Amino acid sequence: MKMKKDSLAIIIAVVLVFAYIFYECYSVMHIDFETETALLSTVYEKIDASALIVRDEHVIPANENKVTVPCLSDGDKINVGGNVAMTFSSSKSAESYSKYLETEKALKYYENLESQTVGQAASVESINYEIDDDINSFVRSVSDKNSENAVLASSKLNDSILRRQMIIGENIDLLSIIQDLRKQMQSYSSSKPDSFIKTDESGVFSSYTDGFEQLVDYSKIEDMSIDEINSALKKIKKGEESSSGNLGKLVTSYAWYFVCVVDSNQVLNLENGQKVQVALKDNDGDVLTVQIVDGAEPEVGEKQTALIMKSSTMNSRIASLRCEDIEIRTASHEGVKLPASALHVEGDKKGVYALISSQVKFREAKVIYSDNDYVLLSYDPDSKNGIRLYDQIITQGKELEDGKVYT
Repeated sequence: MKMKKDSLAIIIAVVLVFAYIFYECYSVMHIDFETETALLSTVYEKIDASALIVRDEHVIPANENKVTVPCLSDGDKINVGGNVAMTFSSSKSAESYSKYLETEKALKYYENLESQTVGQAASVESINYEIDDDINSFVRSVSDKNSENAVLASSKLNDSILRRQMIIGENIDLLSIIQDLRKQMQSYSSSKPDSFIKTDESGVFSSYTDGFEQLVDYSKIEDMSIDEINSALKKIKKGEESSSGNLGKLVTSYAWYFVCVVDSNQVLNLENGQKVQVALKDNDGDVLTVQIVDGAEPEVGEKQTALIMKSSTMNSRIASLRCEDIEIRTASHEGVKLPASALHVEGDKKGVYALISSQVKFREAKVIYSDNDYVLLSYDPDSKNGIRLYDQIITQGKELEDGKVYT
């Protein structure tokens, strides 16, 4: 029995020795790499902040005793004396008139389409070119997140397709469609607004109100203190105000502001009057160009500063912003962005190792910018020893050496 136990112990020991030898050989012969493709990237030096948005805006109260319907869509411009809304004695009258306006719009559309096709000798080829242009316009508008242009391009594309169908002989009876729409309009024509709400200001209409339109004095915006900004942000986050009873609002000045509180050491490289980019974190990364009005040159010893930035871009989306998490981009750098673990020093040179057909090549590179997790390295297409686009850069590996071949 003792001999059996001794033999088993010997066998186990031999197996462990062979396992160790196999592991060491495997470690030497088989090198695990992790690589990342070298691509050009843009990174930003940035300041993160919670910002208050301040506009010159005035609410339009609704008529409490009647059904009130806006005459405008979000983002529409209106002049002094223009009709902002209509009032009706009942919701049924308002609904009937709404159908009247929708039918009128459709009628104008088809009448315009008919006028374009009557007596027109356009070729299928020319219409095809128009369709291609309309598609490209629609794609660009969607890519730029410009909903207004996207709707316009979509409408033009629909027109072009209908005209093409008629040219190639497809049966589209526009006359019957127009006659039917005219009959529908007659059935809705008895419903008319009781009165109109007019405006004594010019501006951009927005149906969105939150009750904070007069929280900050617009005329004193450039003199806001840190305490005033923090107090306003607290009120907004608590949601203390109410927007009930408002039809909408008019933004009466294109100039509006981001105001926020940041650490003074974050603005050391900025100046008042300088233009920077602001990215809206919660709005699909929309980026606006703004001008720093004040706060970029704080007094010595001030730990925080009230940073005030102005923009003149106005649309329906911007008219609804109130409190936003933003990213203030103070500088941009372009290069090859890689994990910090990819950077190595060979002699007196910094660079990375690239895996080229199982051979390791050292690529020289300067560090343009670095963060806790990554480095941005220089890219020079004329450099013989520098990083090349689409190189497979080794971000994790061991025993790396220029010219060494691994299998």
